[in-house]
Amino acid sequence: MSRDHTLERVAEMAQQAEIICRLWGDHPHHLEDCEHSALATLVRRLSGNVAAWLGDELAEKERG
Repeated sequence: MSRDHTLERVAEMAQQAEIICRLWGDHPHHLEDCEHSALATLVRRLSGNVAAWLGDELAEKERG
């Protein structure tokens, strides 16, 4: 994963996930069930990519 994304791209993904969660939390009753599912999938993908990238970077740092 770390070779696929830059720090800037991963920071952007984290910010996107945060914005989605904030909007989702502010307007939960304005969404249909399928929209909740789509948002959950998107946040899961964005945050999963961030977590994987950070894990790869940490492992690389520990290897020296």
